[in-house]
Amino acid sequence: YQRRVRVAPWEVDAAAKGAKGVRHPNFDDIQVQLNQTMKIPIDLSASGPGNVEVSCMHENSKQPCPVTVVPTKQGAVEIAVKPLETGPHLLHVTFNGVDIPKSPFRFNVDPPSGANAVALKKNNAVKVVKDGVQFSVDCSRAGPGVLTASCAGPDGQLVPCECKKSGSDQNITIKPTKPGLHKLEIMWDGQPIPGSPIEVMIDMVDGRIVYELCDVLLMLMGAFTVRTPDLSNIQLEINQFIRIPIDTRLAGPGKLQVTCKNEDTGTTIDCEMKKTGDMHEITIKPTDPGKHQLNILWDGKHIPGSPAYFTVKGPAPARLCYILSGANHIKCSKGAISFRCTTKDAGKGEVTAIGVDPFGKPFECTVTEEPDLTYAISFKPEVAGVHNVDVKYKGLSINGSPALIDIKSLPQGDEGGISLELISCRDTTASGSGTETQVQQKATITLPIPKKDHSGLSVSCKGPDGSDISCQLGPSSDTGINILFEPKQGGKHTLTVMLAGENYPGTPVDVEVQGL
Repeated sequence: YQRRVRVAPWEVDAAAKGAKGVRHPNFDDIQVQLNQTMKIPIDLSASGPGNVEVSCMHENSKQPCPVTVVPTKQGAVEIAVKPLETGPHLLHVTFNGVDIPKSPFRFNVDPPSGANAVALKKNNAVKVVKDGVQFSVDCSRAGPGVLTASCAGPDGQLVPCECKKSGSDQNITIKPTKPGLHKLEIMWDGQPIPGSPIEVMIDMVDGRIVYELCDVLLMLMGAFTVRTPDLSNIQLEINQFIRIPIDTRLAGPGKLQVTCKNEDTGTTIDCEMKKTGDMHEITIKPTDPGKHQLNILWDGKHIPGSPAYFTVKGPAPARLCYILSGANHIKCSKGAISFRCTTKDAGKGEVTAIGVDPFGKPFECTVTEEPDLTYAISFKPEVAGVHNVDVKYKGLSINGSPALIDIKSLPQGDEGGISLELISCRDTTASGSGTETQVQQKATITLPIPKKDHSGLSVSCKGPDGSDISCQLGPSSDTGINILFEPKQGGKHTLTVMLAGENYPGTPVDVEVQGL
C-alpha cells in the first residue's frame, strides 16, 4: 500500500541556484507506517542542471532503506523510500554533491496498522493444495477488519478464490483452470495490503500444479521481458496462417519454446520458428477448426500473454469452392478456352469471373451452370502468354483463384491448334512494380518482352535471403516470354533479366511470394 506524505508549503530561497534552489515539502509533518512507501516530490526547476543523490537509513541501527529517484517531468523528480523497521530515520538529499537546505531530514516510522499490518506469512506462505494454490496471510497485527481477495487468470477472467480464517491468520486458496500468469489482489477493509496484487505463474506438469511467485527482481530479465504483439485478438480460418514477431532482446540467455494444440481434437499444430539476432518469428498454420492453445515459453517459463487461446473458424463459403484440375476439365473449342469449378460444398450461389491477359488488359468471361453445382468458365484469348482468371463465389475469390492459363500458341482455324497449360498456383502478370504470388511449387511469370529481343536473354532469381533460386526462360510468343522459377519460401523474390550483359528495361522485377 503506497501513501504520499502530507505536503506543506514549499521551502525555498527564491533567489537561490544549485542545491539551495531545490524545492521540497516541509518534512516536519511526515507520517509513515512500516510497510508503506513514502513518496516525496522534489522541484529542480530553479536549480539549474545537476544530479540528485538520495540515501536513507535508520538513525539507531544504521540499517539502509531502499530508495529510488524517478524523473516525473522536466525539472522535477520523485523520491520513493520504503522503511524496513520502525523508529527514527534520516533522509540525506544532495544536489551536485551539496546538501539541499535542511538535509539530512529526520522522520519517524510508526508500527503498521490496518492494511499495512497484513502480510504473507514469512514461513510456508504459499503451498500447493488439492486443485489449487494456498496463500497464508498474517493478520495478527491489523486489528479489527475483513480480508477479501480476488484473482484474475491469464485471460483476465476471474479465477475461483476462497478465504478461510485459521486463528489469527487467513488462508486464501485460488483454483486455477489454465496455466499462465495470475494476479491475486488481497484487501483489508477495502485497502490493498503491501505487495498486492501478488503475481504468481501457474504451470501444469504431469497433471500437477507448479507455481512461482513473481516479484520485481524476477521481472527485470527472463521470460517476463519477452515481448510480443497482443495475443488475445488472434482470428483465423482454416488454411490461413499467422506470423508472430517475438522480441527477446531484454531476456538474457535462454531458449524459446513454442507449442500449439487444438483443444477440441487434441491435435498438435506445427509451429515454424525463424531467428534473426535477438528477434524471433513464429508461423502457425492450423489445419482444423476449433479452440487452440498457444504456449510461448522462455527457458521453460511462460512469457506475458502465454498461454494464448484463439478459435479457428471453418472457411468462408467461397473457400469451400474450388477450381477443378485435370485435363478433362479444360477444353478448347472454336477459339475459346473453358475450365470448370464446383460449389457443391458451399451450395448454390452467384459465380462470376473476370480475366486479365499477359499485358494487363481485362477481358470478359462467360460463366455457364452445369449439373451438380459445377460451372464452366470460358473466354477467347487474343494473345499468347499467361492469362489470369479470377473466379468469385458471392463476390469472394474461390480456392485456386485466380486460375492461370498459359496460352503457348494461338488457335489455327476453328478447331484445335491451341497449346496451353492450366497452372495450379496463384500469381499475377509481372509489371515491374511488384506482383503477389501464392505458390504451390512452380510459378510462371509472363514478361511483355518483344520477340526480337528474346535471343540472348538470360534470367536469374534471388530469394528473400539472397540465395539463388532455380529459374529459367520458358516458352515465348511474338509479344512476351515466360519465366519459370521455383520458390522455396515466402517473401520477396527478385527476377533479373539480362540482355547483352545489361539489365533489360523494366527489370529487375519483384515478386512477393505468399503461402509457403
